[in-house]
Amino acid sequence: LKVVAVGGFGYHGTLLRGFVRHLGPRGHDWLGYLRFLLVPLGPHPVAQHLGSLDGRYGAAFLDPPWRELFGRTEPPPTEPFSVAGRILGFVAGAGVTLALPVAEAMLTCRDKFPDEDSCQKFVPFVGVRPRG
Repeated sequence: LKVVAVGGFGYHGTLLRGFVRHLGPRGHDWLGYLRFLLVPLGPHPVAQHLGSLDGRYGAAFLDPPWRELFGRTEPPPTEPFSVAGRILGFVAGAGVTLALPVAEAMLTCRDKFPDEDSCQKFVPFVGVRPRG
């Protein structure tokens, strides 16, 4: 099952958090059935990493017209290219997927007052390093 996630870095983080929280405890069996295809809107470190590994991905979503379109604060009066066409072309040709490491970091939150209890949160992330 291909899950196409179109959005910014924050949206993809929320999707990853839900995946880890709800499907992670069920074991690794789900990994054989799901393929997440990330379509970035705006700056995205994971997309930069994917673009460095896959030229076709980079050409579809990291070229100057794509970055310019989704880097604007206001929508353009006309669409300079077919956004849906690029996404559909990418999804149709996505036969090979790259395995990216998913990890969790434990954050401890403390209140301003030392006598208050602290809380712990687990935050999942994709473990890629920016190149550059």
